[in-house]
Amino acid sequence: MTVPKGFSHLPDPADSSTEAFDARLAAAKAKAAPEPRAVVVSALARGTRHAVEIAATTLVGAGIGWALDRWLGTKPWLFLLLLLLGVAAGFWNLLKAVNAETAALKRAAAERDEPGSTGEHQTGASRSDEQG
Repeated sequence: MTVPKGFSHLPDPADSSTEAFDARLAAAKAKAAPEPRAVVVSALARGTRHAVEIAATTLVGAGIGWALDRWLGTKPWLFLLLLLLGVAAGFWNLLKAVNAETAALKRAAAERDEPGSTGEHQTGASRSDEQG
């Protein structure tokens, strides 16, 4: 049996040998795998973004504190307080981003695993039996 015209991207059903399957599987994995350079550039971009966020929140806090100190005559207390709040806000954003990335990696790992292999996935009947 041959593949009809226009469907040449589909595998030939007559060619079902293990070697052909392994070749198709390797080609699909290579196509889906990210390029190492792209992974490095993406990680560098995320790291730079987080560093800029920390610096920006620190500078905004310090600027607002400085302006309030000049206006209210409370030098240097509001400057120091808002500087520290800016630093804390920057690191809080970093912590939220790291937690989101960790959750995404866990979801991706769970999707790759087969249901039932870790014992975490149960059918409705087995759950109702355990609940009593």
